[in-house]
Amino acid sequence: MKPPQAVVIASGKGGTGKSTLSLNLSVALAERGKRVALLDANLELPSLATLLNLIPRHTLTDLIEGRCSLGEVIVNGPKGITLILGSSLPNITRNLSSAHHFGIVNALNTLSSNVDILIVDTAPGINHSTLNFLSASHDILLIINNEPTAIACNKALINQFRGQHRINNFRIVINKVMNMREGRRAFDTLQREYTEEFNVFLHYAGHVHAHKHARSAAKNGRTLYELYPTSEFTKDIKKLAHNIEKWPSKETPTGRIEFFMDGATNAASCALPQEGKFLANTPID
Repeated sequence: MKPPQAVVIASGKGGTGKSTLSLNLSVALAERGKRVALLDANLELPSLATLLNLIPRHTLTDLIEGRCSLGEVIVNGPKGITLILGSSLPNITRNLSSAHHFGIVNALNTLSSNVDILIVDTAPGINHSTLNFLSASHDILLIINNEPTAIACNKALINQFRGQHRINNFRIVINKVMNMREGRRAFDTLQREYTEEFNVFLHYAGHVHAHKHARSAAKNGRTLYELYPTSEFTKDIKKLAHNIEKWPSKETPTGRIEFFMDGATNAASCALPQEGKFLANTPID
């Protein structure tokens, strides 16, 4: 049986609509019959709980600090998605050790028999935490707006990740567009930065229209996908979910710590600690 798919969603800068897209994409995949888990891996300023107007009893921060088990963190989301929500941990985020990230990945690997796809919403920008989660992914989905700053910031993220982890395949979504042509033009602008000599391969995953009611949906704790089923935004999210289902699955471990790969490979780098206590005594770098 093939392992669950792990899609890590990132952006080189904040304000791109990455978290809204992650949430609505998860709902769309669940509506297509997929068992979906959504992790808020933004340890500095998590937003998924805010978007759903939820106050979770336990969060990823509690798991990191050893106060609860993964099962105690999980809550049910719209369309039955499994939510692992976060809370701010700014004093530790900058120095969170690789062992902490390995512990999080290994804890989530216990969900492998209960999910078909894991969506990981990371912190924006270039930081140690985001790079570690990207390294553990099967597919990297970068969310970019059609503006020079967003394109430049994502180029910087691609370059650093390629140099640090030697990963050179990235899927791109152009978010908050006014029309289809705008999305394609923005992608072409980024792609022109990478000739064959750079050994970087960008894949156009699609575009998503801007939606004027994004903020009001969050205030009501509902998703745009549910509230506006006929909007261009929802149509684009449905197309993206359909495309993700066609992405080839990853079944061969790379030797890095990865979501849902061979347990022996992960154990070789970081032994699976006791659930609920695996991070409490791990030193911070």
